[in-house]
Amino acid sequence: MSRFYVAVPLATYSGWNVRAAAFAGDDLCDAFGQRIEFAQTEAERLAAGDPRLSIEERYANHGAYVSAVARAANDLHRQRFLLDEDVERTIDAAAESSIGK
Repeated sequence: MSRFYVAVPLATYSGWNVRAAAFAGDDLCDAFGQRIEFAQTEAERLAAGDPRLSIEERYANHGAYVSAVARAANDLHRQRFLLDEDVERTIDAAAESSIGK
């Protein structure tokens, strides 16, 4: 998993998942992780009883999201985790996304 997804999250990620009762019960399945998306709005989050911040609470608008992605991508580039072309590609993808719109 890219460090980018940790720095500017849109979901909670884990490296494990719990199996259904019919498939080994509560035994952890470490071969597959899971992605649990954040609610889009604070109202959705509160209605679901989710303690994690929603997308709108994390990123006030689209520009704030793109700025967070740009900061994270440039930081990862400085640490030599991203190539030049990956920084540009990552920021372009964030700009073209609907996050915060």
